[in-house]
Amino acid sequence: MNSAMDAADKTLGTVPRKVSGTEVIVATTIGNALEFFDFTAYNFFAVLLGKLYFPTLSPLFQLVMSTGTFAIGYFFRPLGGVLIGAYADKIGRKAALTLTVGMMALSSALIGLAPTYETIGIWAPLLILFSRILQGISAGGEVGASTALLVEYAGPHRRGFFGSFQFASQSLGIAFGAIVSALLSRYLDPLALASWGWRTVFLMGTIIAPVGIYIRLRINETLHVGDTAQQKQTLGGILRSHVKELTLGTLLTFGGTSANFIILFSLPIIAMKSLGMSQADAVLAGVVTGITGFVVSPLGGYVSDIVGRKPVIWISRVLVIVAVVPLFVWLKHDPTLARLLVVEGVLAALAAFGGATAIGSMTELFPASARATGMAIIYSLGVALSGVVAQFVSTYFVGVSADIMPAAWYVVICLFFTSFVLFWLPETKHSNEAADASAV
Repeated sequence: MNSAMDAADKTLGTVPRKVSGTEVIVATTIGNALEFFDFTAYNFFAVLLGKLYFPTLSPLFQLVMSTGTFAIGYFFRPLGGVLIGAYADKIGRKAALTLTVGMMALSSALIGLAPTYETIGIWAPLLILFSRILQGISAGGEVGASTALLVEYAGPHRRGFFGSFQFASQSLGIAFGAIVSALLSRYLDPLALASWGWRTVFLMGTIIAPVGIYIRLRINETLHVGDTAQQKQTLGGILRSHVKELTLGTLLTFGGTSANFIILFSLPIIAMKSLGMSQADAVLAGVVTGITGFVVSPLGGYVSDIVGRKPVIWISRVLVIVAVVPLFVWLKHDPTLARLLVVEGVLAALAAFGGATAIGSMTELFPASARATGMAIIYSLGVALSGVVAQFVSTYFVGVSADIMPAAWYVVICLFFTSFVLFWLPETKHSNEAADASAV
């Protein structure tokens, strides 16, 4: 571990700036936000999409197949993480990020224009499935390359703050996806929403993509591709040299994203299916979640630059473990919109405070030649495992028992057991400060 950290320290220096840090943050967040805009829209319209693309099944299995198709994309994230992460570590961060935002746009367009089962039969759900696979591959590569670029552009003592915008941008995408979904659900009649309204969300994502490509082409490259030592890094070499970092980082990510999927994505569906709330009201919870995460994430990153990464992550996880069950009980006993918004807001704030720091800190475990690949493997594997399991856990318990409490206990179990890996992960703030001091 020490040798890996020493190598990382030597390559975490600040690069010369020709553009501002704000421009870099915007360039990276627009792609991440687009990804989660698309994810949020699909999740909020999961019930409707189940009816349109799996009409021959029962209502429960329509939802299971719809969320299952959503989850398939997570299986392909590791593949995208390895392929696009390696591309980012050899060719450059800019090239990888331009590729991923283009793939995301194509995926959104395929969903937005896909005919329904009534029109083309079995080919309709297969087309949706292909779009989720494509989106999963692009998302797997997006996170590693964008987080590496954010960390590498950061000035002295600001890597925690810059890295936190990875999570903040995800929250921004959730907020916009929820706002658009809520407006459509509230102001369109059910027939219009089912025929064309839901498609506008995904087509909006396609329109945003060219803007993201243009902005990303204007930023500077942070990887020095001329360094021959960096060119010798291979996937096998990364796996052999960083087994401990990859394993512990994946476990930590699994726990955090398991909690986030229940809190950020599944609770609105739970509110509709188990608590009898309307879709329009439930989707508003996603707006609160997204805005809260976007505001709190940089705060967590800022604090981590002062006190360290691990204390911030510990505080966040302990508070979520303590709060989630009482808050779910409180909501269950009186399922009003006001209570749902309070529960989502509180849990989103607690999760974002440490979650943003955890994502950014994963890049600090690797040297520049392996940073995008290592980060992508950790994040995509952790998200693949947690995303698939969390989707089916929440859907199964809601469909079978109509009880929201198993989802809350699932969050507690995942966070509790995976938090122990923090004892074996290094505190990267101190090595960062040394690197910054030697670089300026």
